[in-house]
Amino acid sequence: MSPSSRVLLGCAIAFHLCMLASWRLGFFNPFFFDSVATGGWRGWDFFALYQAGHNFLQGDSVYQSDGDKIDVVVPRWTPFRYLPPSAYTVGVLLNLLPALPAFRAWVIFTELLLLFNVALTWRLVADRDLFARLAAMWLCFTPFYLEIYLGQFSMVQATLVFVAAVCLWQGSPNSLFDSAWIASVLWKVNTALFLPLMVRLRRWRAIVLLIGLVAITTVPYFVFFPDGLPAFLSNFNARADTHQLGNLGFMQLVFETLAGLFPGWPVQRIVLIQRALMLLFLGFSAALTFLDRRLDAVDHLCLWTTTFFLVFHQIWEHHYVMLLPVFVALYLRTRSRTVLALYLLVAFFTPFYFLGLPRAVATDFTLRWTPLQPLWKGLLYHATKPVAALALYVYLARRIVSSPGRQT
Repeated sequence: MSPSSRVLLGCAIAFHLCMLASWRLGFFNPFFFDSVATGGWRGWDFFALYQAGHNFLQGDSVYQSDGDKIDVVVPRWTPFRYLPPSAYTVGVLLNLLPALPAFRAWVIFTELLLLFNVALTWRLVADRDLFARLAAMWLCFTPFYLEIYLGQFSMVQATLVFVAAVCLWQGSPNSLFDSAWIASVLWKVNTALFLPLMVRLRRWRAIVLLIGLVAITTVPYFVFFPDGLPAFLSNFNARADTHQLGNLGFMQLVFETLAGLFPGWPVQRIVLIQRALMLLFLGFSAALTFLDRRLDAVDHLCLWTTTFFLVFHQIWEHHYVMLLPVFVALYLRTRSRTVLALYLLVAFFTPFYFLGLPRAVATDFTLRWTPLQPLWKGLLYHATKPVAALALYVYLARRIVSSPGRQT
């Protein structure tokens, strides 16, 4: 490893240690909307899973978030939003510990997952200078701070996606790839978007097994707790049709842009445009997957992972952790400066702090649902990460169209 690579790796480790220290001390909190909006109180998303597990143990619905109807055992939480298996398995297991120690254990587990990905990258790369750059990408990704601050679950998903990508690239047994995909859908349903790729790869057994497992693990639950089904399905009914400062998705950027440029437009017109764009991205991704004559499955896995960030209505900053394995896999295979530049756009802090928003958000609660003024300020804040995701999607589409079958 060259001296410059050693310096890079050392700086990356130092920055990552700063993120871990800030988890306790909070000096990075002003750089993120979520940590400012929650007043520096950590663990909101983790406690949702923990409370859901406790609800199950008490015979209540895991989706019940009315504190007057359940035995509340956490200091704070958001409503549980995922498929029920994670609540009555991992959520129940976490209840073996009191809430706060369980949260700390989850943060340690999340950090170990990140280090597992670094170690797996080490095994994949013979060039130690390249490894230093890839390790720095893993270690310096600022959305990871919100992952541990909120006690989120995106790092689990990112690890499963990275394992799946490695399996495809290395030609590992199909069973390992299938298992990673199935586990990811059961954990967070966003990777159900990989279904067209699975069809193209003729992974029929995995598709049937996933359908069976989802049915076995969810249908009986919703039979016993029918109110839970609409609570879960509400994830897909919601729309990016209001000003929402914490939403950093492409669909939210579309809303902020159109609502700002055409203030007289009815919301329904903007929603129709959003839906048209969503169908366009989904249709184009499917066309690329089914029409690629010499399929490079890793590129298409990256394409569908990126598509999620363009079509889903709510993308919070921590969600971008699920884009990290795409950047690492692509840079590992291409050494592309374009990929590195887009990584830096997503990895660096949003302009939230630099636009002077932390104090305003902390003191004015309504600012979280009102447009920023002047318009350029709101668009700059909302655009940094979704525009990078859009550019990454274009990069992948061009790569698939212009050079099918590459195996670099």
